[in-house]
Amino acid sequence: MWVCLPSANAPKHDHDDRADRGGEWNDRNINNRNMTDVKRRVSFKPSNGGRGKGRITENHLRAHMNDDDETMGGDTYDGDLRVRMNNRNFDRQRRSGSPIPRGVSRGGGGGGGLVNQRKKLQPSNTAWYEVRIPYGNKYEKEFILRSIQQAISPQVFIPLYYKAIESLASFFVEDFQVAEAIQRANRTIQMPDGRRMILIVRSNHPPTQVNEQLKMRMKQAMVKRYNPQTKGLDLQKFHADPDLSDIFCALFRPQIMLAAIEIIAEHIPEIEALNLNENKLYMLDHLKSMTTKMPHLKVLYMAKNRIPYMNTLDSLKGLKLVELNLMENPLRKHFDDNAIYVRYITAHEITEVRKRFPKVIKLDDIDLPPPISFDVPEDDMKLPEAKASFLTDTSGADLVRQFLEQYFTIYDSDNRQPLLEAYHEHAMFSLTVNTTYQSNQQKLGAYISGSRNIKHKTDLDSRCRFLKQGRLQVVSHLSSLPPSKHDLTSFAVDLTLFTPHMLQLTVTGVFKERKDNASTEPLRSFQRSLVIVPANGGFCIRNEMLHINSVTRAQENKCFKPLENGAGMAPPPAVATPAVVGVAATAPMVPDDNTKLQMIQALSMQTNMNAEWSKRCLEETNWDYPRAEFAFNELHKGNRIPAEAFIKN
Repeated sequence: MWVCLPSANAPKHDHDDRADRGGEWNDRNINNRNMTDVKRRVSFKPSNGGRGKGRITENHLRAHMNDDDETMGGDTYDGDLRVRMNNRNFDRQRRSGSPIPRGVSRGGGGGGGLVNQRKKLQPSNTAWYEVRIPYGNKYEKEFILRSIQQAISPQVFIPLYYKAIESLASFFVEDFQVAEAIQRANRTIQMPDGRRMILIVRSNHPPTQVNEQLKMRMKQAMVKRYNPQTKGLDLQKFHADPDLSDIFCALFRPQIMLAAIEIIAEHIPEIEALNLNENKLYMLDHLKSMTTKMPHLKVLYMAKNRIPYMNTLDSLKGLKLVELNLMENPLRKHFDDNAIYVRYITAHEITEVRKRFPKVIKLDDIDLPPPISFDVPEDDMKLPEAKASFLTDTSGADLVRQFLEQYFTIYDSDNRQPLLEAYHEHAMFSLTVNTTYQSNQQKLGAYISGSRNIKHKTDLDSRCRFLKQGRLQVVSHLSSLPPSKHDLTSFAVDLTLFTPHMLQLTVTGVFKERKDNASTEPLRSFQRSLVIVPANGGFCIRNEMLHINSVTRAQENKCFKPLENGAGMAPPPAVATPAVVGVAATAPMVPDDNTKLQMIQALSMQTNMNAEWSKRCLEETNWDYPRAEFAFNELHKGNRIPAEAFIKN
């Protein structure tokens, strides 16, 4: 069937009750619109139970809506026109009565049809947001800003860099809550011509171009911010400087910050304090040049920025800072309570900050305890060359050599029981084994059963049980270890303490396990830390820590090789007896004059004798301090020391 639609000269009706049914008609008043006089093919085939019979479809009427009114419903910036056109196609294809898919919803307030839900505004790292007003050039700036302020009241906003280009007006705000409030005000402001103001908000910052003109303006702003007396430059909230109100000069932009650093290095290289608070700084990689361009910088303020993590400061490691301020940055967002914050800053953050800036004594306006460091001039910081062995006193070399030769001769024998004479009555011994890098040929299972690695032995009972105490326990445990043969030429000995009362040394070397019926004897690396004290005219071990590991490739290539040019430690004697293990047969140690004076003073304080009698006591015991103590105690018990020995001038 063919019908003719009403022509443009047909009478206009004030109301069409079909607009009230099903919400299908647009809420605009279509009586004021002209409809073209064109014949269309219309189907009156019943559908939806016959409810559509005799009805003109909504899409036909929408096709004749006024173009100007369409423009107010959407524009090239907002994209709503394109959305509505897509929704019309969607209406044509969607079967009547079918559910509306997710992601779209019925428009209201004059839009009509299906429209996409507006994307929610998300916070940005820079906290700058651009507000665009399509066709905003038709209205006065004061009217637009006043209308927006009224719409978001009581929220207050400061529009920055307002401009109108062609048909578009735009400005920027630097607060997420303000930007979110402006976005909610979209299409809620009535314009004088009956239209509604479109407000498009997105994360963006004003464009800028670093050129000579911008650098000159930056220099002019820095001049008034520099204090030559304190050598301090205040760049706090630099982009809001009144002299830069018409250009965007934010230091979080890497190219602008680099330009600022160049200006500082050229004109004020002596700068010692720099304030970068409230500049929305986020990543600091581009600040690395500060370490060379500002060599005298000691104070740095970076509060109220957006620094996310402590390791973001790694690019500033070269600065010799003594004061640093990082307050109100995201890196401390989990510590809101001030008491927790103070405890945190005195523990973890001090450590993390001083890893990067060792000389910091003030952090976030809090005085820190003085750093533990060596005040060594930079010119003298070159470390000494590494040596195979270190002797704190060369006079102890012969004594240590003889002791170790005798000890390992007994240790490598078939019977280790004579080592009882080498240990103190209350000796303590512990064994640790490193199994991290052992290969199949170097498994250390024979030693693991007695290992006291406190990384694995976490309970107190195990730690006490694996600590051998007393000479009987120590030697019994040593006897249970596999038979060995040490390569004395591989030994490196560090004598770190040498006094009349105690020796402390560390021995590192290689040994192999002796196996009678094996083709290969596995190699092991060891380190023994020994504390040796005088006893019974000789010396014995008071404390020992033995660490066993797999050999390195270099150790394997060098160990158990014939001596070249007599290098290395001389081989041990072919026969050793238990009597020499305690080093009783060694020549007595004769101290130097300085050590003798210290021994005299120590004995005088301990016995209350005067210096003359203390010296006589030491001389008669051949400067053996334990023997001198023993002799004094025995004579004093028998009341055989004359009274003049205790008279001091």
